[in-house]
Amino acid sequence: SGALALFLRHNTNWTHTENTDSHYRYQYLWSGLNMGVNLGLWQVRHQSNLRYANSNQSGSAWRYNSVRTWVQRPVASVNSILSLGDSYTDSSLFGSLSFNGAKLVTDERMRPQGKRGYAPEVRGVAASSAHVVVKQLGKVIYETNVPPGPFYIDDLYNTRYQGDLEVEVIEASGKTSRFTVPYSSVPDSVRPGNWHYSLAFGRVRQYYDIENRFFEGTFQHGVNNTITLNLGSRIAQRYQAWLAGGVWATGMGAFGLNATWSNARAEHNDRQQGWRAELSYSKTFTTGTNLVLAAYRYSTNGFRDLQDVLGVRREAKTGIDYYSDTLHQRNRLSATVSQPLGRLGTLNLSASTADYYNNQSRITQLQMGYSNQWRNISYGVNIARQRTTWDYDRFYHGVNEPLDVSSRQKYTETTMSFNVSIPLDWGENRTSVAMNYNQSSQSRSSTVSMTGSSGENSDLSWSVYGGYERYRNSNSDSSAPTTFGGNLQQNTRFGALRANYDQGDNYRQEGLGASGTLVLHPGGLTAGPYTSDTFALIHADGAQGAIVQNGQGAVVDRFGYAILPSLSPYRVNNVTLDTRKMRSDAELTGGSQQIVPYAGAIARVNFATISGKAVLISVKMPDGGIPPMGADVFNGEGTNIGMVGQSGQIYARIAHPSGSLLVRWGTGANQRCRVAYQLDLHTKEPFLYLNKICEKE
Repeated sequence: SGALALFLRHNTNWTHTENTDSHYRYQYLWSGLNMGVNLGLWQVRHQSNLRYANSNQSGSAWRYNSVRTWVQRPVASVNSILSLGDSYTDSSLFGSLSFNGAKLVTDERMRPQGKRGYAPEVRGVAASSAHVVVKQLGKVIYETNVPPGPFYIDDLYNTRYQGDLEVEVIEASGKTSRFTVPYSSVPDSVRPGNWHYSLAFGRVRQYYDIENRFFEGTFQHGVNNTITLNLGSRIAQRYQAWLAGGVWATGMGAFGLNATWSNARAEHNDRQQGWRAELSYSKTFTTGTNLVLAAYRYSTNGFRDLQDVLGVRREAKTGIDYYSDTLHQRNRLSATVSQPLGRLGTLNLSASTADYYNNQSRITQLQMGYSNQWRNISYGVNIARQRTTWDYDRFYHGVNEPLDVSSRQKYTETTMSFNVSIPLDWGENRTSVAMNYNQSSQSRSSTVSMTGSSGENSDLSWSVYGGYERYRNSNSDSSAPTTFGGNLQQNTRFGALRANYDQGDNYRQEGLGASGTLVLHPGGLTAGPYTSDTFALIHADGAQGAIVQNGQGAVVDRFGYAILPSLSPYRVNNVTLDTRKMRSDAELTGGSQQIVPYAGAIARVNFATISGKAVLISVKMPDGGIPPMGADVFNGEGTNIGMVGQSGQIYARIAHPSGSLLVRWGTGANQRCRVAYQLDLHTKEPFLYLNKICEKE
């Protein structure tokens, strides 16, 4: 469940902008704040931001904005997470809705890796003890041995968009049989045997001045390799929506279909009823071609989403304008195709279009992208075209109200971009040079940039750039105004520090930034890098200076604490300390540990240490012999601190400047002796070498 702790993480940026033409100066400070406290499995969270703006024209102002507050708790018995407070509904079927209330939803991360996401089951029959090999696009992704008789494999990793599964059953006699298992999925696909559910109840945020309570429930079940079933409902005052559908996976691809019926009173309190059908399709062919097709159709004028209904009701009551891209939408169609071309690169195509009832608006987008790599040089080109016809008044009209054609606007834009990146190897400095060119109907620009990082863990990163921008119908005296700038980031034990400078035609901007995390715990206050929601608090007493691997600059402080900024929940994480820069009078008894945390946990990871001066003692008995190899060595407090090695050598860490060590290799009085010592603990030598006589007691 993790440690009892309170944390504050921040991402703070300050910018100063000056426009020399208008003599306008502007300062802006923004700090994103995330606070929380963990009490066992219960986790309290608060998200907010602090802003400060100051200009020579409008003065200055501070503002604190509370974004959301909630409590969450993992419920491992049902593979779910419970949230109370400000949250969002699951977006898979109805779309995401911001609300305040309670939510219980399946957390896919709690399942074993071989049970997450969608993958089909593989079933077959072995005539004898056999070796089963599963391939995808010619690559082996799974192997196992099975006994004679029926077998099935239900723990394949999620590798969708890679094609069908080719299964080989190699019998003990050497005979091989082969068969194919179709593997196509859409986002709604659920692994056979798995359940996904989401329950939410509360009040829709931003609509507190009207009745906004609602309930939502969604259920998805993977029946078998072929069928996934979907059910859902969303209910509020004078609003009901019911959903039914599923996925049908075949050798020709995966087809998803969800149908939603809504019944609402919204505009002028008139009853609006209608259907929405959502169709999706996905297939990866043996050539590597991946085709994804998704179509949404509002089959009747009367379909309404809950958020649109609440927006229209609030506008009628308060006069607050409501804007929506989904209200009155009739059709939405999107398709993407990805084709790997081997050594010739990868080609991507995408298209989408959406229109609205009463011919109010239409948006059409086409895009083509190509990328490839020659040796270490990467390059790509993208071409996009968008055509938009829209009506300014469409947000304010009922679906059956006439529109003023004069308010309709049309806009067409074609853009093209080209980029190339060349890596440069300068010793430990990881550097690359990139060139980008962009062109549209209104402008064109070109930028050359160089980025790099240095240090063993890339703690220092930087970039510089220069380029030009040229606008059609520009009034600038310069035919091609230049821009240039750069930024620098240094990861430290307390977080990241940033600086940037940008200058262009008649403007310049300077900026500073910092990010990090403070953790208050029973052992004190620890500072470290900006963390994810799940991270580790490391305690290694006396290990000051030890570097946390993958710690983004984190180092064990003088109190013995450090922060590992990110852990993967419900998976095995290796936590490792690099001791090369650790203080010389201590050492770890183990440099790596494994931990499996809950989501949102602050995992406490303790490392055992031994403090004291490192001493290598060559021991002899009074008669010239040596103590037996493997004899135990104890300090003055009776703690076992080592053993006798080859040639009578003892390696130990000794904390006191003088004293004696007990060497014992049995229980008899003649099976022990004592070594007296006196050390200079202030020497800078990492090791002390002594020759001593082990006197009989």
